[in-house]
Amino acid sequence: MRPAVLAALTLLLSHGTGRAASPAPADLAARIDARIAARWAAEKVTPAAPAGDAEFARRAYLDLVGRIPTVAEARAFIEDRGAGKRSALVARLLGSGGYARHWATFWRREWVPQSPAASGDEIEGWIAAQLRDNAPYDRVVRALLTAPAVRAPGGAPQTFLIASEFKPENLAANTTRAFLGINLDCAQCHNHPFARWTRDQFWETAAFFARPSEAGAGAQRIEIGVPGTGTKLGPQLLTGERVTWPAALAPDTGRGVLAAWVTKKDNPYFAKNAVNRVWAQLFGTGLVEPLDDLSGENPASHPELLDELAAAFADSGFDLKHLTAALAQTRAYQLSSVAPPGGGSDPRLFARAAVRGLTGEQLYDSLRVAAGLPPDRTDLDPLNAAATRKRFAERFRVERAGTAQRSILQSLALMNGAVTAELTDPATSPALKAVAGAPFLDAAAKVEALYLAALGRTPTAEESAAAVRHLARGADAGPALADVLWALLNGSEFGTNH
Repeated sequence: MRPAVLAALTLLLSHGTGRAASPAPADLAARIDARIAARWAAEKVTPAAPAGDAEFARRAYLDLVGRIPTVAEARAFIEDRGAGKRSALVARLLGSGGYARHWATFWRREWVPQSPAASGDEIEGWIAAQLRDNAPYDRVVRALLTAPAVRAPGGAPQTFLIASEFKPENLAANTTRAFLGINLDCAQCHNHPFARWTRDQFWETAAFFARPSEAGAGAQRIEIGVPGTGTKLGPQLLTGERVTWPAALAPDTGRGVLAAWVTKKDNPYFAKNAVNRVWAQLFGTGLVEPLDDLSGENPASHPELLDELAAAFADSGFDLKHLTAALAQTRAYQLSSVAPPGGGSDPRLFARAAVRGLTGEQLYDSLRVAAGLPPDRTDLDPLNAAATRKRFAERFRVERAGTAQRSILQSLALMNGAVTAELTDPATSPALKAVAGAPFLDAAAKVEALYLAALGRTPTAEESAAAVRHLARGADAGPALADVLWALLNGSEFGTNH
C-alpha cells in the first residue's frame, strides 16, 4: 500500500474511533524525561549518572518479570554492544510469561489485598491471563466490578466482590481506593473537617451496589440507608455528573452504571490512578503520595506529567504494556541509585534510582535463579512447590517496596532457613555443582560466576581477592564456594532492587 493511502486511512480510522493516537513508548519516554529534566533545572539538582548495564539488567528483570537474570542472561546483556539493547530487553521481558505472572501478583494486591489464599490464587491466575493477552486495563476493571453477584466456582473476577463480602459500604470503599485512588473510608461515619469527601458522598457511592427496591405503582428505585440517621440516599457520582438509568432495573444495574463511569476515558481519576501506581512500582515513589489520595488537595510532584501520562494511557486504549515500556525506557528509570556529590535527596524529584526491597515472591524466585534452578519452570524440583513459595513469600512480604526494610526475624530466617540451606548446599545446588566441577575455571573465574549468578555483575578486584583467599583456605572447593554464595545471598545488595 502506498504511504499516502496508508496515512489517509490511518487518519480516517483515528477520526472514526474518536481516539487520539498515543505516542510510541520511546516518544512518550522522551516527553517524560523532558518534564523531569525541567524540574531538575528549576530545583538546581544534579541527577545521578546512568546505571551501568549490569545494574540496569538486574533492575529490569526484577521489575518486569520478578526475578534476577540468570548468569547467561546477565552475561549476554553485558557483552551485547548493540545501541538499542535496553529497549529490546524491555520489549522482550514485557512479552514473556514472567511479566504476566509477576504483575498479576502486583495488581491482585492492589485490588484485593484482603483476599484469602484460595481465591487469591484464582484471581491472580485470571489476572495473569488478562496480562498475557494484553487485555485493556479498563476492560479488566469492568469485569471485576460487574461480575455476577452469586457465588459460583470458577468465577475469578467475582473475588473482588467476595473480598468485600458483597456489602455496598465495603465495595464503595474498595472500588474508589483500588480504581480511582480515592480514600473514602474516613467519610463512612462522619464528615471529616479536613477531608474533601462527605459522608453523603460515601453512601451515595455505596448505593450503586444496592439492589433495586419497589417504590410503588410498579416503579423501582435504588437507595441505601445511612446508618444511625434514618435517612436514605440514592446513587450519585463523586463528580456530580447526572446518570442515565435504564427503564427497567436489574439487581446489578447500579454496579454496571458505576463501572461504566469509573472506566470512562475522561474519568478524572481512573487513568491517573493506574499511571500513579505503575509509576510508584517502578520508581519507588508515586507522582502522588499517598497513592490513595488523588482528591486534588494533595498535588502531584509533577502535575503536568501526570496529566500527560494519564492522557497517553487512555489514548493507547489503556494498554499497560505500552505504559510500562515507556516508563522503563526513560532516562530517569535508567539512572544509577548512587547520588552524585551535591545531588538532590528528595525522592519526588526522581534524580536517582530508589533502592527498593524485594517482595517475598521476588526474593524466592531470585534465590532459585541464583542457585541455578530454571527460572520459569515450577515442576522440576520439590523445593518450588506452590505451598513452599507461598509460605516463603508471606514471611518476607513487604507493603511498599520503596520503603521496605527487612526485619531481624526475616534476616535470621533467610540466613538459617531451609530454603537458603538447600539452595547453598554443594550437593544439591546446580550452580555450585557446575562451578565446583568446572576444570577450566580457576578460583577467580569461579568467584566471578557466583557473582554473576547472585548479583548479575562481576566482582570488584577487592571482592574477588577476598573470595579467592577464602577458597584457598579450604581443601574442598564445594563448601568454600557455598560459603561465598551464602554470603552473597544474605547481603543487602541481593535483597534490594537498586
